[in-house]
Parts: sequence; structure tokens; C-alpha cells
Amino acid sequence: MRILLIIFDGLADRPAPELQGKTPLEAAHTPNLDRLAAEGINGLLHPKSPGYPLGSPLALHLMFGYPEGDFPDRGPLLASARRLSIAPGDVVLAARFASVENQPKGRLRLVQRFIRGREEECRRLATTIAKREIDGLTFRYVYAGNGDGNLFISGGASFQITDTDPLGLDLPVLSAQPRSEASESPVAKRSADALNQYLSWAHSQLSTKGTSGDGPPINFLITKWAGPKPHYEPFAERWGMRAASLPDEEVVSGLMLELGFHVEQIEDADPENDLRRRLTRAAELLDDGSEFVHLHSKYPDPMSHDNEPLRVRDAIEALDTGMETYWQLLAPDPDLITVLTTDHTTPSVWAHHPRGQFSDQHSGEEVPLVIRGGNVRVDGVKEFGERAAASGALGHLRGEDFMPVLLNAAERANMWETRPTPTRRLYRPHPNQIEPFRLT
Repeated sequence: MRILLIIFDGLADRPAPELQGKTPLEAAHTPNLDRLAAEGINGLLHPKSPGYPLGSPLALHLMFGYPEGDFPDRGPLLASARRLSIAPGDVVLAARFASVENQPKGRLRLVQRFIRGREEECRRLATTIAKREIDGLTFRYVYAGNGDGNLFISGGASFQITDTDPLGLDLPVLSAQPRSEASESPVAKRSADALNQYLSWAHSQLSTKGTSGDGPPINFLITKWAGPKPHYEPFAERWGMRAASLPDEEVVSGLMLELGFHVEQIEDADPENDLRRRLTRAAELLDDGSEFVHLHSKYPDPMSHDNEPLRVRDAIEALDTGMETYWQLLAPDPDLITVLTTDHTTPSVWAHHPRGQFSDQHSGEEVPLVIRGGNVRVDGVKEFGERAAASGALGHLRGEDFMPVLLNAAERANMWETRPTPTRRLYRPHPNQIEPFRLT
């Protein structure tokens, strides 16, 4: 059987007073999601462990069965999505233009970390900080648009350095430091020190050149998510399925490309239409021979980050309407396992964060999961929601459980004690993966 994985990014949430103590998912009118829950087996999932807030790429990395220590981090994955070549030994960081202001004792306060609508200005400024050599290391900045880009460090740098972006926390711009677990502490310290020097130089360059657009001055480059060139075992080898992806986020595209997925982009600003188009294309990919299709909708995550639970509820209802296409095109297929979940909880409710004010943070609650199709043990859950899923027959799953459970549901899992191939695999091997016995 084939597998369709539907991810609604940041779908899980927290109870909101304005929704009478329900989460946006629980408060939304979702007949299509509820039908999916009623026809499937339900449970709760956390890609790592409860309490750990994760972002999409690490969550998917873990859900697809790769060790956390092998995660290359977002910097290199963004570069992959942008089709930027990463040489062996390169360190790659995400690097975004920002506006800062001076504070006492030489500190910098982040005034604006998203520069929008000033494209010509950003491209001009990017040329002024494009390359610099410091302490034997070469820094190269590649601008990618929308105020964002990648910073490459070559010449023997360590990726085991910390972020300078406080990422929404009430903190000043941070100093890059060597990580405490760095395998080569002197190299990590040299890399962090050189990065701080580069950022100081870039601040001087940007401040000197000046900005001409509306809004605060573009005068700093904030960095985060340093990592090396990714090295992944292809998903098809690890799980035995030809895979395709319809991602809705740049960094997720990078991950899927590195995993060897066939990747296609679909863009629509309307949650309902966006999902309908993705489901239609997913059906076509399955008909064309894909055995595993990952469909990723970015909604309702942006509304959750804006801390607006009513808008989150409305986005979920739009997605549910879009799910009508699933019942029309995909649900009748008897050879299809459908999985619907989310990659993390994005709260639209925080105790000390005002409604309507942007927050970068996720939280660490488990998320609902449903599997429909085949011979799954349909349970008594009748609605799709965080608390309803807790009583489902799947129980509480971790990332390492996710793909084995899906392979088993799709009747692709092989007896674990058997060894038909030199490398132990959970899936049943294809004929071209075995060595037949031959009489001599």
C-alpha cells in the first residue's frame, strides 16, 4: 500500500479563553477532519519528547527516522532549498538583515528582524558585505531575497557555534560563542570570534552606506542555525519507497531535497485553495508511481505566530473545507494509507504575550495524529483534536515510532528477525535489492 502524509503546520495549540477554553482546532467546525478521525486510528505524537519545542525541519527529520545528532541544522537546508552549492568543510548559517539600535555598554537591541518591501536596498547592501577574510577564514554572504540569505564560512571553520539572533526572546543581539559540546573547542572558539569580527565589520559597512528606504535603518546581519554540508541516507533506501513532497516552506523544501524526494512547489495565499491544489497534485503523483507523498500546508502556523486564536480557528475551518478534495479524489483508493498530523505545537495563547503581537516561539505539547485506511484498528475517537486524540488506540508515539507505524499500517513491514539483505531494513525488500541464490 502507498502512504499519503498530510502535515498542517503548527496545527496543535492551547486552550483559549475567547474560545471557551477550547483550542482553535477543538473550536473549529471540522466535519472532514472529524470523519477522518472516526474512520481511523488516533493518538498523540511528539517527534522528540514532550516538553521540547521543535521547528518543522528537526521535527520531520526525527519523524522520518534519522538520529538527532545527524541533523545538519537549518542554515545548510535553506542553502539547499536556494540551490546554493555547499563545499565539503563549509559552514553555512542563516543570515538575515535587521535593524538594531545602540544600548549601554556597547550592546545592541533588535528593533526589526524582518525587512520587507525593501528589496532593491537589500540587494545593494548585500554587495557591501559579500566577502571578508578574518583569521584565515573566508566569509561569503549570499543574498536570497526578502531580507534573508546565507553566510558561508570556509577555510577550516567549526559549525559548533551559537546563534547571534535572540529569535523573539527579550534579549539583546547575542555574541557568537563556541558550543560547550564542541568536538574541537579551539577551532569553535576561533570560528565564533571570527564571526563576531565579521558581524562588527558588516555593521560598520551597513551603517556607513546608509539606507534610503522607508522604515528603520538596515544596519546589522543576524545569524543562526550554523551547520555543515548535509549527508543523508536517501529516504528511498531507508524506507523502501519512492517519495515525493509538496512542501510549503523553504527550509522544508531543503530537507526534502537532501532526503532525495521529488519536490514540487505550489503557492496559493488562500488556505482552502492551497490545500485543494496540493491534494489534487498528490493524487496525480500517486498515480504516476510515487509510493510516499508528503503534503505540507503552512497553515495555520502564521496565524498562530501572530497570537490570534480566532484567526487560527478560521484558517483550520478553511483547511477542513479544502479536505473535501481528499474525500473526492483520494479516500476511495483502497490501496492508500492516509496520515494526518502536524509537526509541532504553535501556541496562539501565551500567558505574557499580547494578542496580535508576533512570537517566534513554538511549544512542546504533543500533537494529534490519525491514520486511516487498510486494516488499521479503528478506535472510538469521533473528532480530530488534541484532547480527543489522547484516548485513541495509537497512544503516545515518538518520532522513532512514526515510520515503523506507517510501514506496518501500509503492510510494508518485514519480520524484524529476518535478514534478507546485508543492511537491516524494516521494509520488505524489492527484487532488485536481494541477491538470489544460483546453482554452480
